[in-house]
Amino acid sequence: MFPIFGAMKPMRAKKIFLYFVLFLLTIPIGMATRLYPNYFPDLIRIYGGDVLYATCLFFFLRFLFPVTELVKLGILSFLACIIIELQQLYKASWIVHLRHTFPFGLILGYDFALSDCICYAIGCLLGMSIALLLERSWALGR
Repeated sequence: MFPIFGAMKPMRAKKIFLYFVLFLLTIPIGMATRLYPNYFPDLIRIYGGDVLYATCLFFFLRFLFPVTELVKLGILSFLACIIIELQQLYKASWIVHLRHTFPFGLILGYDFALSDCICYAIGCLLGMSIALLLERSWALGR
């Protein structure tokens, strides 16, 4: 059973809501790096979407599992990204056609790249760092 159901303490409800908002905000920022590449420096244009993809997945998992340790969610996010990246090596015609549709192309990607794996690690670390800073400030009552 997901912890988002049932009676919750106010802090847990605030935490869950915040991670859902972070998840929703990360999506358009990541998509902007793909849809409007001319507005970003080369480094962000090339790698920013992959970093934010992993960060977005981390925030989504934190939303679903707010009491799970940050490191466990970071590892789970990274492994999920790696599995999605590895499936890009599978080149059956039906999945290649599926990948060339807009929503599935964003979710599944197009071609395997080792640099994407590095971006996913950075994105998971970014998500974990943001979560750690937020949760430390809550614990200190700021």
